[in-house]
Amino acid sequence: MVLNIIFSYNRAMQLDYLIKSVIARFKIDYKLIVIYHTSGEHKKGYDLLKEKYASFNNISFSERKKVLFDPAYVNTFRSKEYRDFFLERNFMKKNSDNFKSLVQKEIKKSNCEFAMFNTDDGVFLEDIIIPEKVFEIIRKNPENASYRMYVGGNLDGHPSFVQKKEGYYEWDYYADKEIHHWTYPFSVDGTIYHSKGLLKHLKKIAYHNPVTLEENGFQYMRKKKLMKIGLSPIHSQLLLTKLNRVTVDTLNPTIHVKPEFLNEKFVDGYRLELSIPKIIHNCNIVPEEISLVKGDIRELIYKMDDAGKKVQSLLGIEGAKEQLR
Repeated sequence: MVLNIIFSYNRAMQLDYLIKSVIARFKIDYKLIVIYHTSGEHKKGYDLLKEKYASFNNISFSERKKVLFDPAYVNTFRSKEYRDFFLERNFMKKNSDNFKSLVQKEIKKSNCEFAMFNTDDGVFLEDIIIPEKVFEIIRKNPENASYRMYVGGNLDGHPSFVQKKEGYYEWDYYADKEIHHWTYPFSVDGTIYHSKGLLKHLKKIAYHNPVTLEENGFQYMRKKKLMKIGLSPIHSQLLLTKLNRVTVDTLNPTIHVKPEFLNEKFVDGYRLELSIPKIIHNCNIVPEEISLVKGDIRELIYKMDDAGKKVQSLLGIEGAKEQLR
């Protein structure tokens, strides 16, 4: 079974869109947990979501809590860099919370053999049917293999060193010195890991939110040459939709659809609909149209324009990863 951990902050409507795609598309056994934090009126949106999915036995929500310090950092203190990170980002800080402890606790208590992360701006477009051979490879290489669902042979920049197998691709994350999706051995978007192999190393990494989890996780894995074996579907199955940005830790380009506006509409009973390009060349996309739907009411709130085309042009082969180098 795969544990799907979704990170979310003040994007209840977009999170709902992602969860519905997981329910519709995942043809493998899974548990889903949303690790979230929220502020102001956005709490109403998450309360609605928890009520909406309360009857799903495999879906749960866990809110991040403020703490004076997160004891999970103790395992990182052998590194001066990580000790400094703890003092700067967590110890007695105004916004310090239990994010690191929560992530590691949820993986451990799930008893799922495999685990993955997702962020709340994604959507699964194809049925998720993973060859058993893929699980066998990860099982035999718990610290050195993963399966990434947001890449595939359809994406621009697909490297020549990626080998096509029966029903999946395989490659070496360290085959190229350039940084791109196929040389980026750790991600918080749509990548399946062995739970025990992943948890062993998460305990040793300092991180305080999804952005630093990915950034520090990437640096750690790369330094130690871990997660060497990359695996993916033949055609990418996950897209990241660039509607907005809710953190100052990254400067990824978006079309700036305000989360506050979407939350108001979600609380009022509207749901999100995105018009996705039929041919996918990039895992980061600006939707062609964005609509909000409530019964027979349909509100078109965005249609691809010059600003959107400019944002899309900035989402190169590295996509969001470029901001994390």
